Amino acid sequence: MGKIGILTFHYSNNYGGVLQALSLQKAIELMGFEVEIINFVPSYYNTSIKNSLGISKKTLFVKKNFNLINLCKKYFIARKYNHRITQKFNEFRMKEMRLSKQVDENSILTILNNYDLIIAGSDQIWNPSQRKNREYFLDFGSYYTGKKVSYAADSTIKEVNKEDIEKLRRNLLDFDYISVRNEYSSDFVYNIIGRKVDIVTDPTINYNYQPNIDCIDNEDYILVYTLGKEIEGSNLVALKKVKDVYGNLPIYSIIIPTINFELPNYADKIFYDLDPNEWLIMIKKAKFFYTDSFHGVLYALKYNIPFLAYYTEKMRSTRFIDLSKRYNIEKYIVQNTEEIDLKNSIKSKPDFESINNLLNIHKQYSLAKFEEILKNLLGKN
Repeated sequence: MGKIGILTFHYSNNYGGVLQALSLQKAIELMGFEVEIINFVPSYYNTSIKNSLGISKKTLFVKKNFNLINLCKKYFIARKYNHRITQKFNEFRMKEMRLSKQVDENSILTILNNYDLIIAGSDQIWNPSQRKNREYFLDFGSYYTGKKVSYAADSTIKEVNKEDIEKLRRNLLDFDYISVRNEYSSDFVYNIIGRKVDIVTDPTINYNYQPNIDCIDNEDYILVYTLGKEIEGSNLVALKKVKDVYGNLPIYSIIIPTINFELPNYADKIFYDLDPNEWLIMIKKAKFFYTDSFHGVLYALKYNIPFLAYYTEKMRSTRFIDLSKRYNIEKYIVQNTEEIDLKNSIKSKPDFESINNLLNIHKQYSLAKFEEILKNLLGKN
């Protein structure tokens, strides 16, 4: 039986990214395969204060119309919590994941032939920012001679720049099996190689990771976890609509200080250094969950937590549009605050019985299909 390596976004302080990588590893282990996550960390990746604030020193002195008080608050928050949250994520990875030695784009070639099969995915490994890089397209030339597959890879958008098509075509045609996690990514592959591919569940659906700590207050709360821009109409307005239905509950906000963040003017309590265990516990215990996170929505569905999700940017829209259609949750995913009332998004709760059934059907199909592929490629009976 051959050894499997997973090449994905596992290295950043991002809850969904870490949990999808862990879930894929665990699901494959349960199939009986030897598997580890290739600990590929690009050399350009860092968690500096500059990155977390999204502003350089030069910009700080020349930019007009910015709020100096807020910028100073963000600076000191980043100084206080960057190291702490990074340490927590690293400890979680070391404890929960099976990792190779750490490599970057210059040293990854030295360990590739430790694996008989490499899986690219899941997550947005084929998004436009990655298409000129070779790693997540498994473009290693003669340095790697094993099997190549993808699991639930996401291209974010289906459009392709003309100058990238030939290279992408060569790379994708070299895969032994391709699966993606939404229709847009399926169209991306079809536009390049003219081949229909399987659409499978995100790994977080396939494995029931159980948080092993319980340290959150017992009071009811509305949970907010956002990564991108505010909803059109403002988060403050959206959360007022939530409170009109759920009562004047305290609002807990989760922020990752190692990425660009904003200070929530609506929060009663802010958490800056949660690890993935604590993040899951907070979702599981929430009375209501407000988010623009794809994986946040998936865990709300898994835990049957009433939620409202939104998207404003094109790069975030495609995964939500596909998700809403796939699991019949269109009512609970909006583009602006006006849609909240038009769709009656908060007053009516999701039909979790129906959602659970759809998730289970898609999960069973995805796992059975992928296990069959892995067994065939690795010659396991």
